[in-house]
Amino acid sequence: MYGIGTIDDSRVVMTGAQERSDNNEVERLKEKIAELEQDKIQKHAMMEKIEEGARLYAEMNEKIQMLS
Repeated sequence: MYGIGTIDDSRVVMTGAQERSDNNEVERLKEKIAELEQDKIQKHAMMEKIEEGARLYAEMNEKIQMLS
């Protein structure tokens, strides 16, 4: 194969390129997983705030009912 240099087996070159490609894909997927985990944490915190707001609303509604 032309341009390979001293490597006699072109499979070595192709395998090395594939491994780099696979490593890049693995790193990209790890970054995406980290982003998704952070997003999950943020959404969980938002849900807790919403639930707290709903609880406070229900308490206020009860107090208003008692005053009426």
